[in-house]
Amino acid sequence: MGEILVQRDDQNRILALTGRDIPSGGIGSASLFLLLQAGVGAMVDYLHIDPEFLVGEEVRLVVDRSDPHLNREIDAIMETLVIGVKILAKEYPSGIVVQDETVGMQV
Repeated sequence: MGEILVQRDDQNRILALTGRDIPSGGIGSASLFLLLQAGVGAMVDYLHIDPEFLVGEEVRLVVDRSDPHLNREIDAIMETLVIGVKILAKEYPSGIVVQDETVGMQV
């Protein structure tokens, strides 16, 4: 089963999405990759930022939060991606699970 890890900062802003062990070849994984590509495209075309998007053994989308003026727009895109990923996880429960973690906080 694949896992999508949603990494947030202490203000609950999404910093990164990381996919591990995503099954390949199925409609769920294809939908996931297209969803992430759409989010990256929106950030590049609309916000003119260049998020890090790596596809390999892991799929990783990291957004640069250095411009505080773009936080609301980045939040809208990243939260929409997380909602989309959660919908995919419901549609394909044996393929994807979504986990949230806060980066830098130890319990």
